[in-house]
Amino acid sequence: MSRPDARELLEIARQTLLHELLPELPAQKRYLTLMVANAMAIAAREYQAGDRVSLEEGERLRALLDDRQASPEAARRALAAAIREGRYDAQDERERLLEALRRTTLARLQISNPKLLP
Repeated sequence: MSRPDARELLEIARQTLLHELLPELPAQKRYLTLMVANAMAIAAREYQAGDRVSLEEGERLRALLDDRQASPEAARRALAAAIREGRYDAQDERERLLEALRRTTLARLQISNPKLLP
């Protein structure tokens, strides 16, 4: 693997933006620059963990649906249909559903906004 990798390049560029360029920019460009820096941080975390998070979500959804063949996209659509049909209305099924959704949400939040995690 070559160094620096994509995540490292994003972090180098982000640090340069924040520490070298931001102080030189006019005040009215500060918010936009911070938004770009935040997007770069999200992209770096997505690069590092995104595939794993997606694979784990797919596994959770397939297990919830008892369908080991569904793609993640197909599993999401099937889950939405199953919820609409009331498949998860029973207490034990609802708890399984909520746990799977909670774990997926926390994993996605770790990428998009880890500051919100406890």
